[in-house]
Amino acid sequence: MAEDLQLRLAGRPSPVQLTAAGALHADNAHRLPKFLVSLLRTRRVGAVRLDLRAVRRIDDVGVAAVVLCGREAARRGIPFTLDGCSRVVAASLRAYGAGHLLPARPRRGMPLRAPHTGTVCPGAAPDGRRLPPAPAVPFGRSWLQWPCRWR
Repeated sequence: MAEDLQLRLAGRPSPVQLTAAGALHADNAHRLPKFLVSLLRTRRVGAVRLDLRAVRRIDDVGVAAVVLCGREAARRGIPFTLDGCSRVVAASLRAYGAGHLLPARPRRGMPLRAPHTGTVCPGAAPDGRRLPPAPAVPFGRSWLQWPCRWR
């Protein structure tokens, strides 16, 4: 038996929050664009936010339904955004070329670690011992003979 798709509507005229839960696949994906079109025809909507956090399964027809919702809203001049996605939905949208619909990832407030250049300055190693000499190259200088070495 196929999993069912539940659609919930919440919010005021701007923005309207549309929440989908369950599985969005070929058997029930037609319900999402139909619901959105009927919503846009019957209500005065300023913006639409689609929340897909509770969607556990999605296939190519489900991705096409999400893209169709975005195009229908754009055709009517209404902003359409994905409010949130599960990992499964995000991976499927990226795989089928609809990653532009995904919300932007939040930037981190601080870097996780200090920037690292990847070079070691000439001279002694950090523990005080001397670095080994670079091997001789018959034709000019090798990259091993430059003053700094890559880690």
